[in-house]
Amino acid sequence: MKLKHKTWIFIILFSFVTITGIVSLTNYLYESFYVDNQIEQLKGRGDNLAAVYHQAETEEEKARFHELADFMSQCAVADIELDAAENIANGDWPEDIPILTDEPGLSTSEAAELQNGQTVVSQRTGEEDDHLLITLPLIDDEGLDNVIVISTPVTAAFAPFESLQGVLFLIGAGAFLLIVFILNKVVNYMVHPIERMIEASKTWAQGDFTQKVDVNSSDEIGDLAAAFNTMSQSLAEEDQKKQEFLGNVSHELRTPLSYLKGYSEVLLEAAENNQPVDTSQLHKIKMESERMERLVNDLLDLARLEGDLYPMSSAPIPFAQLIDDVVDRMRVLAEKQGIEIDTDLSPDIIINGDEQRLEQVITNLLQNAVNYGKEGKRITVRLYPRHDKAVFEVADQGEGIPKDVLNRLTERFYRMDKSRSKQSGGTGLGLSIVNEIIKKHHGEMSFESELGKGTTAKVELPLFTE
Repeated sequence: MKLKHKTWIFIILFSFVTITGIVSLTNYLYESFYVDNQIEQLKGRGDNLAAVYHQAETEEEKARFHELADFMSQCAVADIELDAAENIANGDWPEDIPILTDEPGLSTSEAAELQNGQTVVSQRTGEEDDHLLITLPLIDDEGLDNVIVISTPVTAAFAPFESLQGVLFLIGAGAFLLIVFILNKVVNYMVHPIERMIEASKTWAQGDFTQKVDVNSSDEIGDLAAAFNTMSQSLAEEDQKKQEFLGNVSHELRTPLSYLKGYSEVLLEAAENNQPVDTSQLHKIKMESERMERLVNDLLDLARLEGDLYPMSSAPIPFAQLIDDVVDRMRVLAEKQGIEIDTDLSPDIIINGDEQRLEQVITNLLQNAVNYGKEGKRITVRLYPRHDKAVFEVADQGEGIPKDVLNRLTERFYRMDKSRSKQSGGTGLGLSIVNEIIKKHHGEMSFESELGKGTTAKVELPLFTE
């Protein structure tokens, strides 16, 4: 069942329970307050009559009592009669009280209450309607003598409520419509964005990341829509990178394969014509094969690092010593290009990591500095502590890199100078691999550069703590 249907079921049930509760509460309050108030008013009139009865001594005063009873009957929409207690106890109700003749008299408990001077409230079946009976005892010196019986139809007590039923119905219907209207707005506000997100996700599943979720709100729904749009943008960027990656891999493989095909065809033709083999072409085939091998190895290496498939070892490493060893090996290559390497290494720095992988990082950064450095210039290698980090820097004095491309240096197959990179045997994946290795060591890599002055590669790694 869809969320919208579940919500509508909830709305209907909620509205029904709410309206029913309001009507029930209104009825309860009416019975509790209005009817009880009516009974108290009738008791009050009965008490007044009882006081007049006890004060009546002459026939004129007794006549005044009956006149007052008739007057109160008209005002209270009730029948007020004076009768002997014995008659009431036997079920012989006054003739003017319109109840059925076979209705029972007072029960034993009710008779006991009258004897004790308490007013008895009861209900009896009448000729046309049930009647509410209020029986007040008239006690003199000799005990219970007579009683005042006040009778009013039950419908009379509820008559005001019946007149309100139509109003309550209209109020209930209006409240129901209002609740449905408000909750419908709430449902649409919550469900429609979710439906748009579902539609957008289906579109994304088909590879189209252009559709966005348009929700203009600053609450959790808006935050969710913004997160969906951000995810869409990220998926689009990743899809574009994937396409570029596949294109770059195809391009990188196509070139050596074309060379291999061309050189092999030349050699095959020479062999068929009994011509001597050109060893330079075999040399080129070997070089292109090695280049393909390096490319495939780097691709596999990068895939393992990105997919957490490489078992990264961890041990305390004297970082300065490791850097110094790599620098000693790289000095020969640097001197061939007329470049000197200076070092400024803090010898006490210890880091925790994979020595083989960190050596790969140092070698790659130094290799790049040598390849892009200028003859007669210097490369400066520094290692120093800063807070809880070890900072490793390789600074060359080359041509520099435009600031707008510094953040692209770790992209796969990105090359500043493609011809120079290929001449040096690079695959365009070196810095991508280095960046992944540094991430595995919970570190960061950044670049600073100024055109005409050179570039500095900076690596920050956590210091070893016991």
